[in-house]
Amino acid sequence: MLGHDCHSIVAGEGHADAIIAQLNSYKQKGYKLILSSHYTPETLEDVDTKIAYLEELKKIARECSNKEEFKDRVKERFSEYSGLNYLDMTADFFFPSNK
Repeated sequence: MLGHDCHSIVAGEGHADAIIAQLNSYKQKGYKLILSSHYTPETLEDVDTKIAYLEELKKIARECSNKEEFKDRVKERFSEYSGLNYLDMTADFFFPSNK
């Protein structure tokens, strides 16, 4: 799911990097419109927004010591984002021993 204003399920930093690589390939190919099966049609501007989100997610995860701190910081930074259940899953992936 791309979702420029929605949390995504991200299975750790390596997965975030893989998503970023995929999104960058969309930009390199010059796609004008991205149709995902889980969200609304999106543009390359939305791709840039999601890349920035993923980079910030990785940064926040590196600065946090547990999943609750991580979730609080992400919710504060991206307060307008929907999909908090996806953020819960992402937190579990970034902090698996913190369940």
